[in-house]
Amino acid sequence: MNIVTHTDLDGICCAALFIRKYGSQIKIIFATVNEARRISEENFDADYTCDLPKVNNSINIDHHKSNYEDLIITGRLSAKDVIDPSAPSATDLVYNVLGFSDQEDTIASEIKELGHLADTANLPEYYKQLDIVLNLNSDNKEFLRELSEILAKEGRDILESDWLIRKSKESNSIFSDTLAKIHSFLRNQTQLPQILILDTRNFIPSKLAKEVIKPVFERGVLVVAVIYSKSIDEPVRVSFRVSKSVQDADRYDVASVAQIFGGGGHKMAAACTPDQSDIPDRLLKELQKISRKGDSIEYINLS
Repeated sequence: MNIVTHTDLDGICCAALFIRKYGSQIKIIFATVNEARRISEENFDADYTCDLPKVNNSINIDHHKSNYEDLIITGRLSAKDVIDPSAPSATDLVYNVLGFSDQEDTIASEIKELGHLADTANLPEYYKQLDIVLNLNSDNKEFLRELSEILAKEGRDILESDWLIRKSKESNSIFSDTLAKIHSFLRNQTQLPQILILDTRNFIPSKLAKEVIKPVFERGVLVVAVIYSKSIDEPVRVSFRVSKSVQDADRYDVASVAQIFGGGGHKMAAACTPDQSDIPDRLLKELQKISRKGDSIEYINLS
């Protein structure tokens, strides 16, 4: 069995559920959205694609509206695909497809809960260390497989594992330095706008760029677009988030902005890889379109 799944925590949880169901003999390819599209072009024979655009004729298990709409437009949506834009995570859908139940498998239930919490931006503090370790190793495919295997076996007990303790020690200094830089920036800001574009390139490690999101939300920002890239050779990436303090989920549809730049996601969480020439002017223009009367919007380059 061949599985293609996302490199984020939701995708990892999908992989862990497949391993728990079918064992370690299955092949898993961890991919970003662009990598999944490239794999599809190479005609890779995948059985399932999880939390990503559909790879060839695989069964697509996903919850992204943009992917669902694209499959309809291109005529690639099949009766076997399980795509529900109303689902909180792909992990929830995989859990149901594989026939798990809370009563019969508590570890599978814990994995489902983790995927659900991660993709709805409700990850509690006790999962924070796992999230940090993943962010710092998200491009290491051997690490992702190892994490999936341990999660499939231990569920929530991974939080107390020697493996996570060891990995945490390797990442804590980098994480602490990053937080110090973020809070130093915020101390120098007397007021922040409702909609904020933060260019973190050359300021903090790209793998920790999203760590700025929670602190700026605590300062009253309602929508943040975080710009980052792994290196000068990598495409510029933008991650959009809407604060949970915004009660109306339809107030700011950041997925509609991401789609303009070839990306997608959810109304309150989306991402894209725009051209360098789109930053900051076109990005500012498109975010202005979803702003509300009285909202201020600003681009800040942290470097």
